[in-house]
Amino acid sequence: MKSLKGILVVGEKNIFSELTQVVAMAAEANALVLGMFKMGYRDKGIKDVMHSVQLIEKKSDEIAFKISEDITSGAISPNIIDDLLECVQVADNTVDVYYYISRELNRMSKAYASGFELQEADWDSVYENMLDLAEKALIKLNQALSTSNVTEILQLRKEIEALEEQADDVKDQGFDRLYSIAPKLHYLQFYHYSELLHKCDDILDSCEDFSDLIVSVVTSIVK
Repeated sequence: MKSLKGILVVGEKNIFSELTQVVAMAAEANALVLGMFKMGYRDKGIKDVMHSVQLIEKKSDEIAFKISEDITSGAISPNIIDDLLECVQVADNTVDVYYYISRELNRMSKAYASGFELQEADWDSVYENMLDLAEKALIKLNQALSTSNVTEILQLRKEIEALEEQADDVKDQGFDRLYSIAPKLHYLQFYHYSELLHKCDDILDSCEDFSDLIVSVVTSIVK
């Protein structure tokens, strides 16, 4: 398998480097959201953390816009422009999902603060497990964007796929548990837990999609 070293032009190298910035922001948002789960709904600091995630999301939007401009106006091989633009969208959308989760956690904390009593359920381990898998996947994405070894990129893609499959298992177990206790839950609580399961899974799906796009880009280049 060929190496990307000496094949990627300066413009393409810069795009890969810029994309690592968005992935790093996703990793930062991941750590903050994970901390929110550990804080609990009655912690007043949840709102402050949500605002921190919001700032990351805004910065990600700005960088994603710049990268898209660099792709369309720079020295980029025409056959990979669409894939690179989709890379930007997937990466930025991942940060958006973290912001969505942070807002959902903040909303539920407001429900508790207003005196709306909900049955407590220990879901922290479920979401923390999924976000731990997401953290590993984001690290591997940055490695894939930073290496010039095609074989390593393909291996990293397989490892990200395996992490996504693990997340699917955690999600399915979470839904099995959720439906088993559904009669005891308020409808708002059921919706909340269900939505968070879907969104955490979306993050891993996006990581896998991103790795597929990276593979598509590099294989198009080395042909």
